[in-house]
Amino acid sequence: MADLNASQIAETIETNDSEFCCHWAQSPEVEITREEHWYRLTSEISHPYFNSIFEANIPPDQLPEAVDRALAPFRDKGHPMAWWVGPKTQPSSLGQFLSRCGFEQVAAEAAMAISPFDADYERASAEVEIQAVTSIADLRTWVEIMTGVYGLPEFTQEPWFQILKKAGLGSRKKLQHFLAMVEGEVAGVGSIFYGSQAAGIYSVAVLPQFRGQGVASTLTISLLSLIDERGCELATLCASQKAESLYRKIGFRQYGELHCYAWKPD
Repeated sequence: MADLNASQIAETIETNDSEFCCHWAQSPEVEITREEHWYRLTSEISHPYFNSIFEANIPPDQLPEAVDRALAPFRDKGHPMAWWVGPKTQPSSLGQFLSRCGFEQVAAEAAMAISPFDADYERASAEVEIQAVTSIADLRTWVEIMTGVYGLPEFTQEPWFQILKKAGLGSRKKLQHFLAMVEGEVAGVGSIFYGSQAAGIYSVAVLPQFRGQGVASTLTISLLSLIDERGCELATLCASQKAESLYRKIGFRQYGELHCYAWKPD
């Protein structure tokens, strides 16, 4: 991490997110296409989480035609989609252009990173136990909690389960899932994705009745410990405005923002 400047760390965060999404393509539920100016994720699941454009690099004078071309497959299927705009995205004004084209900005997340060794491990609670997801039953529980806390429609649960099932389980996998337990009950979930340049923490979700008990902090710190054991020198995540202060207390620093713009068919 010491060898990277702030701009490079910001771009690495976006790259890790791109690799995370591309990893889903192991499942027939989704298709990832690397096109001239972007990555395109498409599926038959009618929700923006599973239909998106990311890591765009579009010449400014080609914006109108390029955006129309990017939308075409989603428009043809009648599916809503998401366009992610981050530190690597070009042109930097793409978000404003999308807004003028009828997209709605639905999220602005802090792009954050830390050297796992530097985390405040004292913030972990002894009352929270972290367990790896190693069975299909645990994976289904993970999906139910993640989709529920993140507000994804119920119809997305089964395809999301199939995507993650196809990616596989186990400590040797690039994508690994975890349960946070409090007194024998599942209180929350989270994941690690080991990308080519960094390890990303994803899908940290805590059930409402367990919030305020240090579950999210302990889960995040435990995942950072695993990342450190693996020898990764950079851990990344993207945080909502509500969660940003929690991650700052652990030791994460912000290096930019990742914005999501949503489009819905007429």
